[in-house]
Amino acid sequence: MRIVGWHFVVIACLLTSISWAERPRLVVLLCYDQMRADRLEKIRPWLGQRGFLRLLREGAVAERCLFNYATTVTAAGHATIATGCNPWRHGIVDNDFVLNGRPLYATDDTLLGEPSARLLLVPTLGDYMRQANPASKVWSFSQKDRGAIFLAGHNPTGVCWLQPHVGLGSSRYYPPCPPWIAAFNRAHSPARYAGAVWNTSLRAPVDTVPWEGRFPGGERYFPHRLPADTSGNRFWQAFTLTPYSVEWLFQAAATCIRTEQLGSDTIPDLLCISVSTTDFVGHLFGHDSREYAELLVACDRILAAFLDTLDQQIGRHHYVVVLTSDHGAASIPELERTTYGLDAGRILSDTLFAWVSQWMESVGMKGKGVIRYFFPPWIWLDSACLRESGWEFDKAAESLARWLSQRRGIAYALPRRSIEEGVDTGIVGLIRRSYRSDRCGDIALYPEERWIFGLTPAQHGTPYEYDRWVPLVLFGGGILPQRYRRLCSPADIAPTIARLVGLLDLPCEGQPLSLSIAKSRQKTKHP
Repeated sequence: MRIVGWHFVVIACLLTSISWAERPRLVVLLCYDQMRADRLEKIRPWLGQRGFLRLLREGAVAERCLFNYATTVTAAGHATIATGCNPWRHGIVDNDFVLNGRPLYATDDTLLGEPSARLLLVPTLGDYMRQANPASKVWSFSQKDRGAIFLAGHNPTGVCWLQPHVGLGSSRYYPPCPPWIAAFNRAHSPARYAGAVWNTSLRAPVDTVPWEGRFPGGERYFPHRLPADTSGNRFWQAFTLTPYSVEWLFQAAATCIRTEQLGSDTIPDLLCISVSTTDFVGHLFGHDSREYAELLVACDRILAAFLDTLDQQIGRHHYVVVLTSDHGAASIPELERTTYGLDAGRILSDTLFAWVSQWMESVGMKGKGVIRYFFPPWIWLDSACLRESGWEFDKAAESLARWLSQRRGIAYALPRRSIEEGVDTGIVGLIRRSYRSDRCGDIALYPEERWIFGLTPAQHGTPYEYDRWVPLVLFGGGILPQRYRRLCSPADIAPTIARLVGLLDLPCEGQPLSLSIAKSRQKTKHP
């Protein structure tokens, strides 16, 4: 097993007294990237009865599922879902961070030079399942490498993500791809969608607003046509923004179930699917857009067909589907300000650096600049610049943080000492659970509510509820229809599934949810 830097010894994962026959044969962990919990309700009139509504109608629905940390981004969210730990434990504090003075992307592997889970510090649910029984199969698919990798963990059977000009691809950190992957790429190449048109299907009055982004090579409004030339990046960017990309991803998952024979015996398998298209569309057009609504309705049709496949190949009572998301999102700030009269805005990098220059001038500091790196929300300061100016490091960080906290659009500017010594409650507590001293910067900078960093039309990554609130539905097996009204977290998913598949309680921060189970599975009812 390639497992590096785990702070836990992977326990033998002894099995509970539940018999193999009573456990789900397949768990499908389904994550729609950037799906806030209220988005499905917004499009309910256009949904069919066999997709999302089937899960909501027949599953266990958690009404108040919120991430319990502040930096709500993709890499951190997927790692939390899969491990049951928050970023201060699993180490994936952001999509990008600095380690030993070196800026890294969350899946960077400095030894291989290819994406891996090496920076993830704890085991995932899939790792525990395969430790308990190596015959368990764990597969993970996504359009993003970080979506697939962090759901799967260190020792899956296979991990694949979309690689331009290839299709499904992986890295040398993982086992070699079996022959069916190459066959799938030949039969289901994304290039076959060259020139395809994504058009509207809903009767809705809203199509576009002036603040939305532009479809690659196109406009802000429907129809959206994919470029005919697949040799450039524009086609691949456009492909990931359309329902065709989601269709392709679920085709890969269905092929995996059939070819790898997932769920074919009584040893539980895990299939992870992370849909990145919802995030791409959410960032470019906003989740209030016609594009986002059209996409979710298309996702509903694709999910319905996939559930039918599970029914036919695995059997309704032999699989469990978990529906969730890695984070929510805010609306486009210009839309909120203009349409609803709310205090909303954006903070550009040039503005932030101008603020820092003003602070340097106000304290008589010389030099070109004191910021070494800025990966929101973290600022890394240049210690050499401070030393040359005669400033003690912590005092400079505290002074700059006070200055930034008074700028328009900034809600929290906290030096690391304040975070480390702060109480573990409220917003400071959320920030602490996103913080690791070896991977986070010297100042944490979070905007006011409805304010965002950068030029991307819509964004996330803050401690506010709209970024932390995500859906959580558990469906299938012996799980009865029910509403879970207590506050919970996506960190509760891994320990809950661990109990369903017969593992001992995981060493994590999440807690198993109390679920009502059908009589035939009463032995699995949680205390």
